[in-house]
Amino acid sequence: MEKTFFIAFEGVDGCGKDTQLQRLVDIVREDDGYPFGDKYSNIWITREPTKITPSGIKISELIRKREVSGEEASELFVKDRIEHTILIKEILKHSHVFTSRYDFSTLSFQMTQGIDFNYLYNLHKYNQENGAIIPDLTIIFDLPTEVALKRIASRGSTEEYFEKKEFQEKLRKKLFEAIEKIKEKDEREILIINANQSRDDVTKEMVEKISKALKGKIS
Repeated sequence: MEKTFFIAFEGVDGCGKDTQLQRLVDIVREDDGYPFGDKYSNIWITREPTKITPSGIKISELIRKREVSGEEASELFVKDRIEHTILIKEILKHSHVFTSRYDFSTLSFQMTQGIDFNYLYNLHKYNQENGAIIPDLTIIFDLPTEVALKRIASRGSTEEYFEKKEFQEKLRKKLFEAIEKIKEKDEREILIINANQSRDDVTKEMVEKISKALKGKIS
């Protein structure tokens, strides 16, 4: 069987990650598995928080009610991810897995609220038997804060706390801080995509960078 890949799609609200995730699914299915290999297009799509694990259900409820502290949220997000990992590992036996949001969402959001990076990183217990899996690729769609907020406003969303300008600017800064800190911890593939261009150009850049990153990894 050809190798399957676990891909995480990350970025601030309004960056278009979900649109590009679906576009990649369409390309893979239409082009016989490209850029992941020939004629292998099984794809399972998921997202975090999952709302399917006990921790995912709990954190989703607490966020909706706004009844959660920074550290409690961090622990629940990571527990959800670890519980999610069990399912992801099973699915990877026969399918690619694409997730909308993964660890960088937790790292950047919680660091923005003052939670220490090393504390968050260690919570994950990456690639340990009882820990979170590291994606084969993490794709980060980068977008200036002003553009992201305009996109959010254009789709009629009411302004939420996490979408306010000051927070979003800090969030973007912490996202790139997390990228640099992750590079010191483990050897993972991180692709940064310029999301401040047309959808077609974003898709083109994404597919080209994925294809280049996966050369030599496809069996």
